[in-house]
Amino acid sequence: MRRKEFKADEQECIDFLMEKHDGVLTFVGADGWPKAVPLNYAWQDGAVYFHGSKHGEKMAGLASDPRAEFVVYEAHAFIPSHFTDPYLACPATVFFRSARIRGTIVQVEEAEEKAAALGALLRGMQPEGGHAPIDASDPRYASSLRGVAVMRLDPDSLTGKFKFGQNVPEAKREKIVEGLLERGLPGDADTVARIRDAAPKKRRLPSTPEQDSGL
Repeated sequence: MRRKEFKADEQECIDFLMEKHDGVLTFVGADGWPKAVPLNYAWQDGAVYFHGSKHGEKMAGLASDPRAEFVVYEAHAFIPSHFTDPYLACPATVFFRSARIRGTIVQVEEAEEKAAALGALLRGMQPEGGHAPIDASDPRYASSLRGVAVMRLDPDSLTGKFKFGQNVPEAKREKIVEGLLERGLPGDADTVARIRDAAPKKRRLPSTPEQDSGL
C-alpha cells in the first residue's frame, strides 16, 4: 500500500528527473521474460530520451511491445533502528526519492530531434562542454546520427514517492535528526534539511474573539 504522505506531486517528480541522469527501464523482452536495463537518460520536453545500439535485446523487446516503465531512485540515508528504539530492529528504514514513468517507447527518426536529445544527454554527463554542439546540419555528426538509436518514452503516467519521515511522530522524527547530525556521513545534512522540509505543517487553531482582544 502506498502511503499518501509520501506521494510527490508532478513538479517535484519533474525536478527530480531533471536532476538525475540514470535509471532503470523495464519492459517485456522478445522472449516473453521481463527485462530491466540500467541506462543514462535525459528528461526533455515532457519525455524521457535515451540512446543505444540499433540492435540487441532492448531494441528487439521494444519492437515487439513498446510499453515500458522507467524508474529513477536515490537513497539519501539509511536510518538505523537504534536512532529511535534501543531494542527492536523494526524501525530501521531508508529515506529516499523515487519516480516512476509508465508509457510507450517511440524510436526517434527525425535528425533534429535526435540531435536535441543527444545534446541533452551529453549536457547531463558532460556539463563542462568541450565539444562542438550536436547539430543535425553539421556534416561531422551526420554518420553518428544515422548510426545511433534514440528512443523516446512518452509518459502515460508519472508518479513519485519521497520518503523523509512524514509518517513519524514529531518526537521520534527529532531523534532521527539528532542521530543523523551526530553521525555526519556524506548526505546526512542534506537528509536533515529534507526531513525538515517534508515534515507535516502544524495546523494553527482559529483564535477566539477573547484571544484576539488580548483578554
